[in-house]
Amino acid sequence: MDWKITLSEPVIGAEEIEAVTAVLRSKWLTMGAVTQEFEEAFARKLGVSHAFAVHNGTAALHLANLALGIGAGHEVICPDLTFVASANASRYTGAEVVLADVVSEDDLTVDPADIEARVTSRTKAITVVHYAGFPCRMDRILEVARRHGLRVIEDCAHAPFAWIPTAEGPRHVGTFGDVGCFSFFGNKNMTTGEGGMVTTNDGALAERVRLLRSHGMTTLTYERHKGHASGYDVVALGYNYRSDELHSALGLAQLSRVDGLNAERRERVKWYREAFADHPEIRIPFASRDLESATCHIMPVVVEAAPERLVELKTRLFEARVQTSKHYTPVSCFSAYRAQTPPVTARVAARLLTLPLGPTMTRDDVRFIAEVCAP
Repeated sequence: MDWKITLSEPVIGAEEIEAVTAVLRSKWLTMGAVTQEFEEAFARKLGVSHAFAVHNGTAALHLANLALGIGAGHEVICPDLTFVASANASRYTGAEVVLADVVSEDDLTVDPADIEARVTSRTKAITVVHYAGFPCRMDRILEVARRHGLRVIEDCAHAPFAWIPTAEGPRHVGTFGDVGCFSFFGNKNMTTGEGGMVTTNDGALAERVRLLRSHGMTTLTYERHKGHASGYDVVALGYNYRSDELHSALGLAQLSRVDGLNAERRERVKWYREAFADHPEIRIPFASRDLESATCHIMPVVVEAAPERLVELKTRLFEARVQTSKHYTPVSCFSAYRAQTPPVTARVAARLLTLPLGPTMTRDDVRFIAEVCAP
């Protein structure tokens, strides 16, 4: 399909091309100095002690679960309305996943009250997802975690540098829980093509992630290449989840522009709110939320009409060459997880539609989409 308006597309310029080219010229392609620079820059910007670049967001989530000691016999509470990787990462360890509801049809982040209702003696951790780039209610979620002695994993795939106001000032998501996990997939607010990051303020967890990321080895290839070590021991059952210099170079270039890209996304969500303000059939979630602290990763809408109207809208948009999607089919609906879908999630998911959103969209693009969706 030759799309008139795509769902999203990365913003790649001369800086990214030059950064990757410089790595190719250097002849050192695997994890090394550029990756270390990316990790340090990301940690500084986020306001966290430790950051570890990995080869995708799912690897970040898996490492988070492993570092927290999650395994067979444990339960992890996770939103049902999320990409399946949020749940899969806990299952990889042998843990069971318990799926929680969203707050409401206006707030599609996970509900702290429903999380607490699902806590059992086997619950080890809570995974939260800052859906669409809007922060979860972390104050209440952390209260639940403290009451029950639970660990907290933040899935920040939608929310690089979204923040929450605190008494000490704005604080980025990915610094509230025990571990933060980021994705740099091609459609994300900042991208490395494939890639991810694990963040934590806990030194013991950081050391565990460091080992597990690279085969449980005590020293890395780059350290031996530079003459800083002559051998290594293997002290844990680790994985090959490392990033490399090419992806890290892209990440550094994208990191320098992510604030601007996030601001462009917020502007386009404002346009959508204006364009659909008087639309009787389209509800825009988070409409009452201030956009300033959000990263606006996707543009979900809820179609307030019969199911056939959703099908009609999707067909009209397709015929107008406007690409759409759905974020998400609930995890509970997949064959590998088959479970009772929580009630609010079930109502929302049956009427969800994701419209295009990205820094390259124009106001005319948004107006065109609204006109196609008009009753």
